[in-house]
Amino acid sequence: MPANLPPQYFEAERRYREAKTDEERLKILKEMFAIMPKHKGTDRLQGDLKRKISQLRKAAQQKKKAKKGLIYNIQREGAGQVVLIGYPNVGKSQIISKVTNLHPEVAPYPFTTRKPQAAMMPYDHIQIQLIDSPPITKEYMDSWMVGIIRNADGVLLIVDLTADDPTEQVEGVLKKTEQSKLRLSREEKEIDYEEGIAYKKTLLVANKNESEETENNFSLLKEFYGNDIPIISITTRNNQDLVKLKDEIYNLLGIIRIYTKEPGKKPDFSDPIILKIGKTVMDAALIIHKDFAHNLKYARVWGKTRFEGQMVHRDFVLHDQDVVEFHI
Repeated sequence: MPANLPPQYFEAERRYREAKTDEERLKILKEMFAIMPKHKGTDRLQGDLKRKISQLRKAAQQKKKAKKGLIYNIQREGAGQVVLIGYPNVGKSQIISKVTNLHPEVAPYPFTTRKPQAAMMPYDHIQIQLIDSPPITKEYMDSWMVGIIRNADGVLLIVDLTADDPTEQVEGVLKKTEQSKLRLSREEKEIDYEEGIAYKKTLLVANKNESEETENNFSLLKEFYGNDIPIISITTRNNQDLVKLKDEIYNLLGIIRIYTKEPGKKPDFSDPIILKIGKTVMDAALIIHKDFAHNLKYARVWGKTRFEGQMVHRDFVLHDQDVVEFHI
């Protein structure tokens, strides 16, 4: 028997895939279960949803039972949220001060940053939220840091190239995060609910590359980790390196900017729609309003990969910086 799922179910399923927290996912799964018609054709799907709901409820209960202590909740803002992690004095705060409007305390002694601080990085019509965080070492990581990293859209693992062996810093951070069921990886992956493991898309930033010796250390890092995590080298003294870093942060998020225009008017470049790579005209319309999307007939698209004003259908895949004119 066919499942015959209604359109509202597929819309909820889309929101579930894009949800950022377990709380959001649990709420949407319950909504999907309520929407789904209950008959033999959906037996397997019902069972799958019940299992996922049960796993998320258990995860929520475990969080409540966890050791009570200081907890920080960073309200998400902008087009994406990226957290900077690493050993003491690797330059996280210095990087933040260079690419955002925040000027955190920067000092030559360790553990200057004691709590997470959020700042907005301007990037070509959008803002990306960066979070400066307390140091992680192979011996210690604040327990609340697990939630900060899990909820982020991406991670910058900062390493000091002036250290005698920067690979020790990488190994130390990987050890502590893996103990907390966090995997820093090259690709974005769904949470493994069976094992409770969260995979976080990560960029390894080799900082303070200012001499021949540090260049050798960078080569060593590429040899050890280049296949597992993308890696770049920078110095905050070089503006071109900072521009390169901002580009890589944007790429890390896996998003595209979509600009809109009304017929006969110029595009609005001030407030783009933010979508994941691979999303369609319909996905963009749903961001505006679900009723607007329901009435959508077609769209015209202007972009680098097509001729100007090309007429496209709902399932047309959009690209970064496309301009879309919706017709209902």
